[in-house]
Amino acid sequence: MPRPKLHSDEAILDAAMSVLLRSGPGAFTLNDVAVAVGMSRAALIQRFKNKDHLYFRLMERTAEQKREYFAGLPVEVGAQGLWRFLKTLVSVMGEGEGLDAHLLLAWEDVRDPTLRRMAQERNLLVRDAIAVRLPPSVDRDAVSALLQDVIAGATMQWLVERTPPLTEYVLARLRTLLGCVFPRESFD
Repeated sequence: MPRPKLHSDEAILDAAMSVLLRSGPGAFTLNDVAVAVGMSRAALIQRFKNKDHLYFRLMERTAEQKREYFAGLPVEVGAQGLWRFLKTLVSVMGEGEGLDAHLLLAWEDVRDPTLRRMAQERNLLVRDAIAVRLPPSVDRDAVSALLQDVIAGATMQWLVERTPPLTEYVLARLRTLLGCVFPRESFD
């Protein structure tokens, strides 16, 4: 009879994500995850096979969490509902703490075909969540892609400028674009 699991997969994945964001993908080790969870490296390997499998599972879970997060948010169609959604979406960026680690994760995404596919799925989740909030009077595909581009581009620019805080910086860029798409609306 197998021994009972003392740590849930979710607890292990939470700890692994913390280790990953703290150390970056290059220094991410099963030993560090095992210590963070309070289990042996052997038990971790028994559950997740190896470091690559654990890393892929983390990225799969990120997409699952994003899907659940978007499903739990109200869908308000129109310029103001979209603005409220974008403010909620961008607010999790905070002041930019930890963004360097996320940039390293993005680097891993572009280097591995499977991770790139997962990143594309996560990007499409964001784009679709934006698109459903756009009024039918605009080209939803084009505008949602452009809004996502502004979020990504402004985030990259902020990495160099670092002022004001990241959320404020990205929202200012989005506000400008929304003013062009919806010139009769005010976004504060």
